[in-house]
Amino acid sequence: MRTPHRRGDSSRVSSRRPTEPLLDREEWFTIGLTAILQTAVTLGVFAWALAERDVAEARNLAFSVLVFGELFRAFASRSARRVFWQVGALGNLVLLGVVLGSVLVQLAIHHVGWTQSLFQIGELSMADCGLSLAVGLIPVTVLELVKLARAARERRTS
Repeated sequence: MRTPHRRGDSSRVSSRRPTEPLLDREEWFTIGLTAILQTAVTLGVFAWALAERDVAEARNLAFSVLVFGELFRAFASRSARRVFWQVGALGNLVLLGVVLGSVLVQLAIHHVGWTQSLFQIGELSMADCGLSLAVGLIPVTVLELVKLARAARERRTS
């Protein structure tokens, strides 16, 4: 998205023409891809777990995958063009801390009795915690690969 210029009164000066849409085709593509990826991995894990286990475990896994996917996407959202390593892995320590803390809380709620009752979830094994983390990385990984593909395409055309 475009941001106002830093010079002068930023509330009156915009880098976007008034007739120009707020989101362009590339941004809408990214929004749609993000929604499709997160939905697919969450429902995919739920369907797999439902076939292999019971509905409670399927719900637990899907919930964790959804939370981890959204947390990890925060890193991809820092830049529309540059990948995580180009932006700087340690460039935003507050974000890193919030995501790490949230991951720990998400893992903990599956092992604390009153939070299990509150969220109507059960305990996840360590293997299932690892599975949830790994599957939660799929959407952000694809989004980052799309950024790399776009950059390669732009280098070839320029």
